[in-house]
Amino acid sequence: MSSYKVNIPAGPLFSNEEAQAIGPKIAAAHGGKFTGSWNTVVEGKMSVVEVELNTDHTGSNEFKVDVLAGPLWNNDEAQKLGPAIAASYGAEFTGHWKTIIEGKMSVIGVKYAI
Repeated sequence: MSSYKVNIPAGPLFSNEEAQAIGPKIAAAHGGKFTGSWNTVVEGKMSVVEVELNTDHTGSNEFKVDVLAGPLWNNDEAQKLGPAIAASYGAEFTGHWKTIIEGKMSVIGVKYAI
């Protein structure tokens, strides 16, 4: 199984002890594993934690949710862009989408397997 690492926003973190306590929870929320690495990107306002994610979407537990996708103008565009947008969430595109704020925001259905 292959994997990759990404930095995920964690709000402001002020110490390594705090990052080591919070990092695993953030990683778990994204279906990944905390690597132990973190850094502050905006002093006093934002830090990121490094999370390792698997490229294979496998697992005995599956669930589907809607995620933000920016504005999508029609079904052709949603079907073309949906897989890449879903991948940015570490998930698979289900083919479903809808506009939630006309001209500003749509959501797509994604499936997670953990």
